[in-house]
Formats: sequence, C-alpha cells, structure tokens
Amino acid sequence: MYPLIHHTAYEPDPEHGPWSEQFRVMHFPEEWRAKFLSLYHRRWRRGNNLPGLPIRRLNALLRATAPGVVATGRQAGSSSAVPWFYATEDQPAELVAPLLATWVSSLPPSADKDPARAAGHEAELDQALALIDEVAPAWRHESIDLTAANTSAGGTAEPDQRLYHLLPELVGKRLAARPLLMNGVELRFRQVTRDQGVELVSWPPRTYTKYKRIWYYSALVTVTVQTVPFAQRFRVHVSYGVRRWATGSPVKLQNGRGATVLLDAPLPWSDTSDPRHRLVVNSVALDRTLGAPVWGKQSLFDLLPELDIQHMYPKPAELTTEAADWLAGRGGVAAGILHDNAFGKHGVGAGLMPLERMLLDRWVEEGVRPFLRRVPALERVHRRSNPKLIAGSHTKDPKKLAERARRRVEARRGAIRAVLDGQPLYVDVVWQTEETRDELVTALREWLDLPSAAAPVDGVYKWHNDGLHVVLRTRPLESLGSALRVGDAGRSRAESVATAVRDRAARVSAKLGERREATGLAWVEILGRDRFPRTDTDPKAALRLGCAEAGRVSQFIVVPEDAEGPLAQRAASAIADGMRQLGAMVPPEQNLDASLTDDMQYLAIWHVRHHAGGPTRQPGQRLVALRIRPRDPVHPVRGWDEAEKSWVPYARLLLTIAASGGTPVPQEEADPSAAASEDTHEAERQIRSLLYQVRDRPTLLLANSGNLRKVWPGLRNGQLVRDSLVFHGERPARISLFGADLRVVLLRDANSREETAEWYAPGAQPDDTPGVSIGLWAPQGAEPDNRVFTSTVGKPPTGGSPRTDLRKLVPSMAWPHGPAATAWNPQALELTVLGCLSDRVPAQARRTDQLPDRPALLAAAVHQLRFHDEYHPLSRPLPLHLAKLAEQYLLPLAEAAPETTTAPSGESDTRSPSPAQ
Repeated sequence: MYPLIHHTAYEPDPEHGPWSEQFRVMHFPEEWRAKFLSLYHRRWRRGNNLPGLPIRRLNALLRATAPGVVATGRQAGSSSAVPWFYATEDQPAELVAPLLATWVSSLPPSADKDPARAAGHEAELDQALALIDEVAPAWRHESIDLTAANTSAGGTAEPDQRLYHLLPELVGKRLAARPLLMNGVELRFRQVTRDQGVELVSWPPRTYTKYKRIWYYSALVTVTVQTVPFAQRFRVHVSYGVRRWATGSPVKLQNGRGATVLLDAPLPWSDTSDPRHRLVVNSVALDRTLGAPVWGKQSLFDLLPELDIQHMYPKPAELTTEAADWLAGRGGVAAGILHDNAFGKHGVGAGLMPLERMLLDRWVEEGVRPFLRRVPALERVHRRSNPKLIAGSHTKDPKKLAERARRRVEARRGAIRAVLDGQPLYVDVVWQTEETRDELVTALREWLDLPSAAAPVDGVYKWHNDGLHVVLRTRPLESLGSALRVGDAGRSRAESVATAVRDRAARVSAKLGERREATGLAWVEILGRDRFPRTDTDPKAALRLGCAEAGRVSQFIVVPEDAEGPLAQRAASAIADGMRQLGAMVPPEQNLDASLTDDMQYLAIWHVRHHAGGPTRQPGQRLVALRIRPRDPVHPVRGWDEAEKSWVPYARLLLTIAASGGTPVPQEEADPSAAASEDTHEAERQIRSLLYQVRDRPTLLLANSGNLRKVWPGLRNGQLVRDSLVFHGERPARISLFGADLRVVLLRDANSREETAEWYAPGAQPDDTPGVSIGLWAPQGAEPDNRVFTSTVGKPPTGGSPRTDLRKLVPSMAWPHGPAATAWNPQALELTVLGCLSDRVPAQARRTDQLPDRPALLAAAVHQLRFHDEYHPLSRPLPLHLAKLAEQYLLPLAEAAPETTTAPSGESDTRSPSPAQ
C-alpha cells in the first residue's frame, strides 16, 4: 500500500516571485474587422444573427507560418480591444500581409450564379485586400506576469484570463526546447495548439512491428491551466499518453465522422532559419455526396499551397490512401492521421504505465523550474476505502465463495422485489441470433439463481422462486433491426429522421404488446453501428422509444459478429445493466471511520443536453434529479417528475423522459445570451424546488460542476463560497436556508478539458517502482476544515497489463513488445465539500442539537459510493452514475411536418440483413 500519491500538476512558486515575459502585442484593427466581416457575410442572403468573423483559421495560419508568434488571443475577431497575437519579435508587414491576403480571399462565396452578385463579391474583395496595405496595425510592447491571479470572494485563485492560452504555449515551448532521454533514446517534441491548452507530440513518430506490420506512435504531453476551489494558487495540469497514428491502406473514414490530421509543414519563407516547432491541426472527413474524403472547414491544406509554391501538399485522397508515406514525409512535408477506434485495432496499446508517467513528470518538473513547483503530495485522510461489499477481500476458499454467491443472489432478489412491489417481473429477449438469445436466458437464470428449464415451444419461460414471479418471453427482432429509411421528401433531415423513428417505434411497440401495470424490461440484440450508412439511420433510438411506448426499459447487446469479448461475459453485463434500469441498484452499506446519520438520503442532479448533431438530429435538454433512500423498502431509487411534481420510481422516470423528448434547445437564429439566461433561470428554479422537496430529512446533494455549471453558473470555481449556495444575480446564501441538514459535495473529473490532474503513487525510495493506490486523499498537512479531496480507485479489469514498470515509449530489451500493452491512464475524481454543518453553520442557524461535520468524513462517504458489488469501481458515485445514464432515454424528435409528396413511407417490411452480411 502506497502512503502518498503525486498529482501531475504544478503551481507558481512563491519563492521565485513573478514570472514576467516581454511580448510584442498586436490588435486586430476595427477597420479590418468591419470590412472583412461584411465580405464574409456575403455568403448569406439573410441578415439575421449572422456568424462572427472566422478568425480561428487565420490564427492557425499565423501560428503555422509566422516565426516568433507565441500565441493568438481569443475573441480578437469580435473586438479590437482584445489582443490578436503575442510574439517574441515584431512581425514584418511583408510577412503578415500575404498570410492575411490568403485568408481574406477565402471569405467570400466561392461561386455565385448571379453575375451581379458575383461582381459585387469581387469588388468588395478588392477593397478588403487594398485595406490590408492601407491600415497598418500598431505593435506595442507589453510585460506580462505569467503568474498573475486574483482571489475570488470565496478564496479561489483565478489567473489572468490571457494565461489560459498564453501560459500553456510558454510552458510547451520551454519543454519542447529540451529533449527527453528515455532508455538511451532522445525524444524531441512539437507543439500542437488545442482549444484547451497545448499538446506536445514526440516527432518523428516511433515505430513498432507486430503482425508483420509497422505501427506508428508518439509520446503525448498535454498542458492546461486550471483552478482548484479555495486554492491560493492556480494550477498547471500536465497529462501523459500515447498518440497513435492511422496508417491503413486506405484509412477507412466513417460516414459523418471526421479524423484529425497533424501537419508538419516548412515555413514558406526561404530566408528564415527558424526551426520547425509546431504541428498544425487539420481535419479530413468523408463527404457523403461525393463519396470521397475532403478537408474540413478549418483546415489549412487549401491555403498553404498558395503561400508555399516550393512544396507539394497532399490531397485528401492521397493522404488517406498513402498514410504511412505521408507520415514519414515527402519533400519536406509530413502529415499524420490520428488513430480512431472506428478505424479498427491498432498494434500499439493505449495509455502509459506509472513508471513512464513518473519519468515524464520528472522531465516536466525540471523544465518548469524555477517558475513553477510541484503541488504538495497527497496523503490518506480515511482508513477505509471500500464500503461493506459482499466480496470484501480476495479468497479461494470454496465455502466462502459459495457463501458470497448465496448472499449476492439474495441481495439481487431483494433489490428486484423492492422495485416490483409485489408485481411479476416481465422481461423480453428480442433477438437476432439464437446464440445470443440462449446466452441471455442463461445469464438471467444465473444472475437470479433460477432453475434451468427446457426452451418452451411458445418462447415463454416462467419461474416462481423466493417470492419472485419472473416471466420471460423470447421473440425474433426481424426487420425491426434494419437501418432506418430516412427520406428527404421536401423536409429537413431532422423531420425525416423523426418520421422514420416514430414509424419504427410504433412497429416495435406493437410487436411487444400492451403495457402492463409494472414496468417491464427488454433486452434487444442489435447490429454494430458500422453496419449503418449514417449515424441517424441506426435504429437504436427507435427501438428504445418503441420499448418505452410499450412500457419497457431497454438494454442492448450487439450481435457476436460485431462485438468484442466473450458472449457470456457481455450477456452477464447486459443483465446487470438491465436490472439497473429497473432501479434494482442501491448503494451498499458504508464503512466509515465515524457514523453519519442513519436516515441520510442522496440527491443527484445531472443536466442532459443533446445537440442537433446527435442521432435524432434534434437538440433537446432536461434536468434529471434522482433521490436515493437506501433503507426504503419499496422503490429506494426515485426520480423527480417535473410534470407530475412528484418522486416516481426510477424505471418510470426513464419512460417519462423517453416520452417527453426533453425541453427544446433554442435554434441558432435565437439570441445565444438570451437563451443561456433563460436556461439558467429555469434550471435554477427547478433546483430550488428540488431542495425544498428534500428538506424533511438529512440530504447529501451531489452535482458534477463541469456538467451543471452551464445552467447553474454559481458552481464555477470562482463563484464558490464555503457553506453557501450562489444563484445567478444573487449574493451567496448560507446553505442552512435551503435545508437545516443539507450537505453539498461537488465533483469534477478530467472531462475533455483536463480539469483534474493525473496521478501516480511513488515508491518510498527514489528508485522504487511507482504504482496506483485506492483511497481518499488530501494535501499533506491540510487543515481540519480542508474542503477539497481526491478520490482514486484501482485499475479496472480492462485496464491492461498489471506491470507498472513496463516501458512503451522506448521499450527495454527485456520487454520488446511493451508498446502492444494496454495501460490505464488513472483519472482522479475531485470532491469538494462545498456545504456541510461546519463549526459556523450550526451557530448561524442557532442549533445546539448537532455536532459539526468533518468534511473528510462526508468526502469518504461519497468516495465509497463509487463501489458496488455489481460493478467495478465507478467513474462517479452511484447516484450520479444513475442520473447520468438517464440521458440515454432523452430522444428529442422534430415536430411532425405535413407530407409534401406521395413518396413511400420511411419503413418497409424488408427483413434486416443477417449478421454475417
């Protein structure tokens, strides 16, 4: 057991003082902005809520080709007051002008059949090009402190807004200037600018041979700037991984899905000696109309050839068919397609082991000195990591294993009886292959320890056992599993998809039969998603909606030909997931150092939001609230039905969400700020109402701040105040006003913004092999009222090799096939005890009947909610896990539109292809 863990995170070193750098700063002239925007808006004939200037592409062009440019500012195209770019030296006009002219020429429509409009486009383009020479932007010198921060009212250090994009670029530049020596091999890195921070990619890629094929991969380092609630200094998070490159012949792009391309291009100015230090982000996608790959809208591949006539750049089809050649480079130009799991298996496994993570982290630590220092190590703050699980410890004793199996079946049956409330359990197995049908029946029998039975002629199984009445019916899916036929017939794509989904759902509902008093459960066998020509032709949404209309929650399992892993294992997981959707899943008894109140209930809130690019092509949103009372004998898991204003069983909530389709999301032509304000107002109204509904007993509110803060801005780190809740436009209100026994714990995970840092457990001695460790942690020497904790769990069964010292980036001679191993990238879960009955809360409420809470004990209770007998450790506590999974039932559909033609319906009676086709 490791006593400490290290975050791969850094903070400004107060012993060094400010980190000041001199920059040349340029602003985007207002004259340019007005004229270029007018030119760009010629692409649209209507003038309502037109998009802003697409300066992102210009910024990428500058970073790729202008030596000395360190970073580009955000929102510079919207306001001339925002710095456009930061450089280490003045950029001469003869360098900037060609770049700007190339970008400006791409703004107007490429073609217009109307001669008058085409002439107008050309005339305004000439005016815009002339303006580049007429208006020269001014340079100014500015000294910027890269450690500058303000402290919020709640005590959280917030960096200067510019540092979110400027500091990662400077840190990345410092690191890329130093080679990394691993196993005697020198790795050098290139910078890649991201929406959030910077990536460092080792270049050129390394190779590994497996299955008589050469696979390409690189080391990956990601740098971002983050804040931590109530921390006196902001953080620089650094994460590590493997960047794998796609080199198939050809790379098989999926319909509707793009792929990222990193370009290594020479500077187009022959007289510069500046070495290459960047890779440029581009994208390539399969155009459905052309049936061929095309460059993405933000790509530079069609702009760079106009600036650089000395080099040849690949066409999209060339890159996808000759990916390995272009990755190695041709004539000084190289380009690599990032591997995606949709492309199939890669010979190099994902992730890094703790040893290489530690070695990379030491390299980073040396590179950021003396300006930044490592954040303090974390120590355990609670002795017991796990709740009282049935499988509490490892054993091979047959008697103990048999006893555990008996207790597990007993717990399962008890959980199901609690959600059935005396009703029979009706389940359906809707199959495409007989082997999956039989395996699901077997898995259900084993899960509940039901006696075996011969397959009945009518496909209906019945069991009466230990107070349970189970009725299982099997039936073939037939044509209901085929791709949706989405016709366009004069309607929008969303309307056509909605018609096809509704038609298929009606057929599914009719096949399953009428609703019963008790909610049923259907396991449905489906084809893999690659079988369908477009995402919105996948019938999964229609099948789920049809099951819901028939009063069944649904769980899917993929046909064996399209799935990985043993069928028996997948069937057992499908059974457990199906029971979870019935609500037969409650937290195990906790195992804390000190007791919490016995009647504690959990309230989890999750905001679901689907965009127009989803499978139904229709946006929608909904606030999901779950209440779990572990000791309730009937329906311990309930969700809030906003229409009925009541707590309903979890399974019924899922069916209600499917039927409602969620709240419409305002379309693009609406005012975004007004829409966001309306969303916030409605969400906060619901949250206040929910807190009122649960104030009758001790409640622990769980919320993922990264998920919820868009509609509840008071959860942003800079808005947080201890033992208070903040609602939009209001002063912080003490937590006791919303419930005398209310506690609030916020969670954050890494998400796509790297908000929580990676970690590893160092050995006791410098040369000891690092590893991973389960537990609840806080900074060494933290005060008793410390509110921020780190929850870690062990490696899941799918986490790959158990060897923590295996090297992948530069494998050792003893383990030459190290790159093939799959490793687990450990993500910490941050727990912030925002509100509790601290020393001052009972005093403020004038209470003498309550001892103060220990924040660490509340955090430990939430940490233990990540463990359950039916699951491997969860990525979030069980109440939030169940709330988030409810988003699978939000299926927004466009309003039905009147038919404009007599085209045939989107459905037919054609049978689905067999899984082997």
